[in-house]
Amino acid sequence: MLRSEDQGLNWSAKYDCLVSSPHGPIQLSDGRILYAGKQLWEENRRVGVAVSGDDGVTWEWLAEIPAREGDDPNHYHELHAVEAENGTIVVHIRNHNSENHHETFQSVSTDGGKTWSVPESIGVWGLPSHLTKLSDGRLLMTYGYRRRPYGNQARISDDNGKSWSEPMTISDDGASGDLGYPSTVELEDGSFLTVWYEKPADQSKAVLRMARWKLK
Repeated sequence: MLRSEDQGLNWSAKYDCLVSSPHGPIQLSDGRILYAGKQLWEENRRVGVAVSGDDGVTWEWLAEIPAREGDDPNHYHELHAVEAENGTIVVHIRNHNSENHHETFQSVSTDGGKTWSVPESIGVWGLPSHLTKLSDGRLLMTYGYRRRPYGNQARISDDNGKSWSEPMTISDDGASGDLGYPSTVELEDGSFLTVWYEKPADQSKAVLRMARWKLK
């Protein structure tokens, strides 16, 4: 991890924040920074959450997310978290176990991240999720969809992550499944900006693409 105290003009040297995951940490309503991820450089590679109470200067391990019975936690990857309106912390997990392979798993904490539910499939094929809380309190998940038509999709939860809507298409014109990892922000006018990587058919390297869209 690197840290800046001047809005990105200068950056610290790299330092250990205990876990790793592509979409990074979130700030909770109590001011703590919570990072859901995996200890990639440790021998047992625990899956769980680390927390910082000093704006990311130091980190401590908070809790492990338990594995579903029969699952190998080494096949859990690329977590991301969001704090719902009611204080529940929702984590999505990329699952590579044979049962529910490539489906999104969800684990929740109702005590500030100290304990976690056993992950369950939410019935969404696509990965990995990016989660954000909208200005109206609903939750938004966006994810890469690596089946035809290749692209990116979104779903909404209006019950703090207990259930998710049918998919909404953000993009469906990908040349192959080599795309995804979308990140989404809500803009001031209520629209959304989503950015993802994608490898075009006529290029050897991937590019970044973006879409500005609205909920119907």
